[in-house]
Amino acid sequence: MRSALLAISAFMLVPLGAVSSQAVLQVESGDRIRITARQNMLDNQTARVLSVSGDSLLLRIAPAETLAVALAGVTRLEVSTGRRTHTRRGLGMGALIGVTSGALLGYASGDDKRGWCCFFLTAEEKALVYGTGLGVTGLVIGAIVGATRVSDRWTSVPLGAAMATPRLQVRRGRTHLAVAVTF
Repeated sequence: MRSALLAISAFMLVPLGAVSSQAVLQVESGDRIRITARQNMLDNQTARVLSVSGDSLLLRIAPAETLAVALAGVTRLEVSTGRRTHTRRGLGMGALIGVTSGALLGYASGDDKRGWCCFFLTAEEKALVYGTGLGVTGLVIGAIVGATRVSDRWTSVPLGAAMATPRLQVRRGRTHLAVAVTF
């Protein structure tokens, strides 16, 4: 009974080893990275990778400045996986600001006692008209501002990911469950 429980436990731990050994993002020559390394006084420094060896990175920090960094001293490493714009966010914020300010201005101006261009508008109707007009204007301006704002997407590179490997051992008629953890 005990060996059956150990065998079941071992098979339940197999996905743990499989998940931790999945494809890990690797740094390659030409990648844009963001690195933190204490011995080189790099704190969130953006650089381009010139070459990768087994234990160090050769980086281009500035157009005429290169730096070799030992991987053992790196505390954080991220790779740029592309750029993105903020068009939708700007569009939403511009529309929200435009609708809100237009509705407040229209309602605050009150009811018309005399016709403005042959119309008698109540405060609620003016809030709707001003809110719609300024909402569309804010939507367009927000979309333009959001499209001009570009930022990088960063993906963290694991620096020595832990991996658990379960193993079932049978010695002298006894079954043992062993889990090897490597970093």
